[in-house]
Amino acid sequence: MSKLIDQYLKSPSKEIAGTRTHDPNDSTGSQTLDRPVMMLDLVLADRTRMAFPYATLSRVLMDPDRGIVLSFMADEVLIEGTALENLYKAIIQHRCNRIETSPNERNLSMPIEGTPMVTGIRILGTHQDE
Repeated sequence: MSKLIDQYLKSPSKEIAGTRTHDPNDSTGSQTLDRPVMMLDLVLADRTRMAFPYATLSRVLMDPDRGIVLSFMADEVLIEGTALENLYKAIIQHRCNRIETSPNERNLSMPIEGTPMVTGIRILGTHQDE
């Protein structure tokens, strides 16, 4: 068991680091990995960070009018923005390890076509079963 813990606590090897993908033009600051990750790290507009374990993610809803709604065991999270399809795919495959709100308005004026743009992350609190 300690080998598994050591694997996740040590710095990534060059091979693993090479699997990390991050598009410098991606205004979300999101990162995806070629392997599943344990937690989803959310960076809010005020730079506050909150992480949720993928193990407690019970539902992901892609709503074109609202954004992506993540239903965790105790909370719902709303990811607002545009062109969120690739981000949605990364989340449902447990390959997105960080989502960050676009830090400034500069990114809102000249988005690259098809690039996810996260304009807001809201923690909605305890979710209600529909």
